[in-house]
Amino acid sequence: MSKPASHRDGVTVVIPVHDAGDRLEKTLLAWADVLGKSGRDYEIFVVDDGSTDATPAVLEKLTAGRVKHVRVLKHDRHRGYGASLRSALEHAKYPLFLYTALDYPYSPADLRPMLDRIEVRDEVFGRQPDLISGCRTGRPAPAAVVWLGRSWRGFWRVAAGMHLQPLPAWPGLREYLYGAFVGWVFGVPLADVNSAFKLYRTAFLKRFPIQSDGDFVHAELAAKATFLTSIMDEVALTPALPPEPVPRSFWAEMWRVFQRPDFGTPLAPTPGEPGAPLPPDAAPVDGSRELAPATDPPAAPLRFHTA
Repeated sequence: MSKPASHRDGVTVVIPVHDAGDRLEKTLLAWADVLGKSGRDYEIFVVDDGSTDATPAVLEKLTAGRVKHVRVLKHDRHRGYGASLRSALEHAKYPLFLYTALDYPYSPADLRPMLDRIEVRDEVFGRQPDLISGCRTGRPAPAAVVWLGRSWRGFWRVAAGMHLQPLPAWPGLREYLYGAFVGWVFGVPLADVNSAFKLYRTAFLKRFPIQSDGDFVHAELAAKATFLTSIMDEVALTPALPPEPVPRSFWAEMWRVFQRPDFGTPLAPTPGEPGAPLPPDAAPVDGSRELAPATDPPAAPLRFHTA
């Protein structure tokens, strides 16, 4: 049974951007519209990851009152997607934490079914999910892949009575091989591990440090959720029309996380949780204030703006 609107968990939406001034306005207006109709408390973090284009000017205009509940974290240099999530997670104040990106046409409307799904309690374990991951759809699989998949599922159905499910989507050969490798090495059960549209419980993410600075963070967080026996689910996202190529993944940080996975000192609890300190005063001084990131010293200072 779903919670009443007034008691639904609030959500923090994080959008790391780098040189995305031409896409920001449309994206933020769409997110503000969906979140405003959700019946939940919310905040939108835009992490300006060292942009050198018009991104800062666009954000200044949008946070001047046109879009509500938007906060801006600025990196003085390009640090990567994972580093951007670390910066936002340090200041997230709501129990749910969704991150997305602008390198693929993710639809803000897909947040609704993910919010509904994360509140469903598992009948066997009596727990709610820690992760709901969006799976990008709409790209047709090559005929050879379809034929091999049917043959493989048919073999296991005859040999062992197993009813394997077909792939929910085809991300392209490179991403398919990457996902298969991550599945075998880290045990991640997601079909689209690199999707940058994932909903987590904030308290779960604060249990351990985020090691990856770059795009391997998607696999790292899902792998740690797997290791910690978290309940997770994957839901299909609205297909991009026309189908767009899935952004390339990068392997560089995989070996660091694989060789030395860090489940060490967690971040401070989310405000409102037992034992959590009172939230700091977020009121800006002259429109901004300096913030120092909690990890990765020595790091460039962050500038924090709020609308």
